[in-house]
Amino acid sequence: MILSKIQVPGVYLFAVSECMNDFGIDERTWLRGTRFKKINASFLETSIDFELFQELVLRAIRYSGNPALGIFVGHRLSIQSHGVLGYALMNSENLLFALKLIEQYVPIRMPPMKLTSYLSNNEFVVEFEEKTPLNDLKVFIIDAILVTLKAALDQLMPNLKKELTLCFPYERHKNFPYGNLSECTLEFNAVSASFRIPQRFMDEPIPFANLAAYVEAERLCANELKSLNYEASYKGRIKQKLLETTEKFPSQAVMASLFNMTSRTLHRRLVAEETSYRLIVEEVKQSLAITYLSSSTMTIKEISYFLGYEDDRNFSRAFRRWKGISPTGYRLNCAKISK
Repeated sequence: MILSKIQVPGVYLFAVSECMNDFGIDERTWLRGTRFKKINASFLETSIDFELFQELVLRAIRYSGNPALGIFVGHRLSIQSHGVLGYALMNSENLLFALKLIEQYVPIRMPPMKLTSYLSNNEFVVEFEEKTPLNDLKVFIIDAILVTLKAALDQLMPNLKKELTLCFPYERHKNFPYGNLSECTLEFNAVSASFRIPQRFMDEPIPFANLAAYVEAERLCANELKSLNYEASYKGRIKQKLLETTEKFPSQAVMASLFNMTSRTLHRRLVAEETSYRLIVEEVKQSLAITYLSSSTMTIKEISYFLGYEDDRNFSRAFRRWKGISPTGYRLNCAKISK
């Protein structure tokens, strides 16, 4: 897995920002030298590059002097913070369904991590594994995941708290009060990052679960997971955004800002995928032109306008380059075929 292609939900960075505010650290200080001047609520509805997320988190740890930042972030995240996956969890029939759901769909929230579950000595174990080395971010990610999953389990099944065991594969943070985490069992220097739950809890029904809501949420999770590889391609993601805004094709700089990066960085990403922003826009325009000519009653002038051409002559020249025929000729051929 290539970190430069991974996206993570912006809500996680927003939680980091809230923690920094709690610590009394001026946002301008830890964001200085980055592209961001402020982390606001707009991040709740977007995704950001994992590499950028990593840079900002490591800066936050450095400026706060708090190696346990991941635990603070985990406390900030409710089950609703995890989007459609959180919604599916709330409506799972029982804890076994919920944990299997997490195992299957964690990549749509934190792609670098993989979860494996199994039974051992009358306990249900959920183990975490890095799909790609997280290096300096490892402790932060594991702290945040373990704590946020504990919070989710607390919401799903409040009577589970004292029966839960959280396992950290490193030493306890020095001089850090683990607070309400101490209501469950904490293990440090464990073989792997994991949590354990007595098997007897697995079949207990989750209060207020809704089967119809679960089925729909699980379907959405499956669709999101299916499209993950497509969305990891910047070419694919750009095409999607261009198709959403066909009335006005944004410049490369504007498109880059939608991905929270500079135009230069987007250019490098596309070069790595052996393409360019200009070529992607051309592909989208060609695809739309073919659709308009074959399936609509729009005039050539109207199609030219919708595709961003100054006049229909420029559009005709571009279409001849794509298909070797004029737009009018292509439309006539489509009409003959359909008869």
